[in-house]
Amino acid sequence: MAVDTTKNPIPFEMAQIPGPEMAKAYPVKVIGAIIKKAKRPLLVVGAELFDDPIMFDKAIEIAKAKNMPIAATAHTIKGFIERGYTTNVYQIGLHPLTNYLRFKDWKGLDGQGHYDVVIFMGIFYKFANAMFSALKHFNRDIKRVSIDRYYHVNADMTFGNLAFDSAGYHEAIDELIAILKK
Repeated sequence: MAVDTTKNPIPFEMAQIPGPEMAKAYPVKVIGAIIKKAKRPLLVVGAELFDDPIMFDKAIEIAKAKNMPIAATAHTIKGFIERGYTTNVYQIGLHPLTNYLRFKDWKGLDGQGHYDVVIFMGIFYKFANAMFSALKHFNRDIKRVSIDRYYHVNADMTFGNLAFDSAGYHEAIDELIAILKK
């Protein structure tokens, strides 16, 4: 049975007031289809992965399934190096990355062109929210997807709040990986 990732789509922090446009919480199969269909997706990971180290392995599986580059923000590059996975992994700060993503003529971390879908995972809520907001207001051509355990109001597509359901969150990510591998 699949996890219902559409439940509890409310801002994770009470004071988060997004304005008239709020993200919609989608089932895993829809988010998986969007990522699978993307021509140039980018997986952006953050330091919250260290709180749940198995998520590094899951991020690697996601990246491998779609041959997708990983933007390792903060010090997360360490988690990938420890696992011997440095293929297509780039260390970059979250703020500079978001600034680059605003510009349609940016050629990407690999110089191959702009990304059409950006997927956030394991980034501290306040930082991810601010970065999603910047992209929402300054680059409407990039699809903003959160596969994090929090509902992100400024994404285009997100899971509902799974912050207090670790097993459910893992199950949702495993389902996403299975969809991407098909």
